Amino acid sequence: MSEMPYPIKDWEQAIKQVKSVVAARININQLGEIEEVHILAGSGRVPKQIVRDVESILAAQFDLQIDHKKISVAQLEENEKGNSAIEVSNRLKLVGVTLRTVNGMAEVKVEMLKGDTLLEGLAEGPSSSHNKLRLFVEATLKALEPLNSGLLFVTEDVGIIQLAKQHIALVSITLIASTGEQSLTGCAIVKNDDREAVVKATLDAVNRKL
Repeated sequence: MSEMPYPIKDWEQAIKQVKSVVAARININQLGEIEEVHILAGSGRVPKQIVRDVESILAAQFDLQIDHKKISVAQLEENEKGNSAIEVSNRLKLVGVTLRTVNGMAEVKVEMLKGDTLLEGLAEGPSSSHNKLRLFVEATLKALEPLNSGLLFVTEDVGIIQLAKQHIALVSITLIASTGEQSLTGCAIVKNDDREAVVKATLDAVNRKL
């Protein structure tokens, strides 16, 4: 790894100075270059504003130029009890998430309600820990097929990270349409089940396109 002019902690601390930012974590590649910036923020500002401010502060303080696509923002909102929760769409209701494993293979089923209509998606594959999370993304996308008007969604990556002592599911999806490709990202706080959080993060990523 190449020698870096500033420690990562200094970069993260600078990002925390941005209005509404609660926590930040930076991942770098083997060359010491910023690969990903994960941000946990309050709901008081539009994510695009936060991203622009992060770009500006890194450029001003450290002369770092970063592609905005590498910055992901998970937003918190206060619910009636005063607890923080990831803002997710209420257009679809998640009613069931199941996992069955047999002889090293996993079968995932996701069930959702759109009004009175039950949407169901199934996905199968090897039962490794990471691939099972990926299957929950793919099962969710299959359940949404009746709503996507011919759009093609491709699962790129999924993972669970920790920010501000909370675990967050992050999903990266590519939308392939007649106008070209578009990268979509979604996130959701892991409350009791990381699988449900992955499903909600998938919905967060594709909701605006449905």
